[in-house]
Amino acid sequence: MSLKKTISSLKLPHYKGTAGMAAVRMAVPKEVLLPMNMHSGQAAEPVVAAGDHVTVGQLIAREEGRNSAPVHATVSGTVKAIEPYAAGGRKTTAIRIESDGKMEKCPDLSIPEPTNLDEFLACVRESGVVGLGGAAFPVWAKLAAAQKSHISTVLINGAECEPFITSDHRVMLEHGDLIEKGIALLKRFLGSEEYIIGIEKNKPDAIAALTERFRDDPAVRVMPLDSVYPQGAKQVLLYNATGKVVGPGQRLASLGVIIINVTSLVKTAEFFTTGMPLVERIVTVEGSAVREPKNLIVPIGCSIRDLVEACGGLKEEPGKIIYGGAMMGKTVDTLDASVLKATNAVVIMNRKDAEKTKPSPCIHCGRCVAVCPLGLNPTAFARAMELEDEAARAAILQKEQVSLCMECGCCSYVCPAHRPLAENNSAARRFIRGWETAQKEKKEGSK
Repeated sequence: MSLKKTISSLKLPHYKGTAGMAAVRMAVPKEVLLPMNMHSGQAAEPVVAAGDHVTVGQLIAREEGRNSAPVHATVSGTVKAIEPYAAGGRKTTAIRIESDGKMEKCPDLSIPEPTNLDEFLACVRESGVVGLGGAAFPVWAKLAAAQKSHISTVLINGAECEPFITSDHRVMLEHGDLIEKGIALLKRFLGSEEYIIGIEKNKPDAIAALTERFRDDPAVRVMPLDSVYPQGAKQVLLYNATGKVVGPGQRLASLGVIIINVTSLVKTAEFFTTGMPLVERIVTVEGSAVREPKNLIVPIGCSIRDLVEACGGLKEEPGKIIYGGAMMGKTVDTLDASVLKATNAVVIMNRKDAEKTKPSPCIHCGRCVAVCPLGLNPTAFARAMELEDEAARAAILQKEQVSLCMECGCCSYVCPAHRPLAENNSAARRFIRGWETAQKEKKEGSK
């Protein structure tokens, strides 16, 4: 991995057309479908059955295993089914709830009152909040690093570098009080001395609002960041905001740092203010096929179709539907797919904008290496993936440190030959994870 003076330099069109649009609440959907794997760890386990009546905020699935997170009812109504669900290649179980339209809150909810770090982490765990910028890593597990290492710096990620997405931007403008409350909680229970709110310079109103809010707090610094992609990626944000570098296999906590998405912080603070766990969020709905792009406040588990209807429908036939931004987002093949906890945006392109350019042979220009924030070599990954000898393939991928790839898509964006480099990188990372797991199991089996 080679380091640069400023990591990341790719300038993208922002397409932040919804930045000035305040978030509006969507009408209550007829039903929600809540998958059990809306976080990066093991799937949650349902604790309700078909026919049960549920209320908003009620626990319907408990966390199960390592880095899991609970799931709560996002509408009041009747559990219609517990059924198989698949999206993005991941199969799981989902709970379907038919709404009664009343949005009755669970009567058992109460405002948490922790007195120490362990109790605080237990409460965060109950909230169901995960990384809401896309990673979906449970917030309680991230904050638990404070039990082993002193976290001196909390880096709050408000960069929102992806084109089209403005949901974090609206959160920073509309919920400054909860950002303040969230930082107060972290001060009390983590004891961190420094809080840096990193915001790209294309959000001057958010920078101004939060700078004013924290002007008398020396522990909090609002840091304007260059509007370059992928400014919000962990390695990039860490380096550009603090000058620190996280090495291969190294945890941020070992550097005395944690990074938390600004919306994750707000939702955590909201739980400690109202007692309501994560049941709704702001989602940006954008793209060339959307009639009226908006920022919507939506219950988790509603369908993309519900969002489209709230935006006046589609003006053209969709060519691609994306969870998240156009660079790192994941495509889905149906408008009936559910809005997940980490769905910060849904981008729907028309057929023309979604059309793929036919790739041509690599011209060995080196642009992919030059633009990679970590100085990795996507062409080397691609060549390795062509090898039939899996051991030889694995050796090259390990040497070239493919596991460091953040799948930001910069390489594909700049490739003049339109090679599917980002797709190759993703396939290479999956291969090396499977290879290393198999080798470990083989080694343990021979003992």
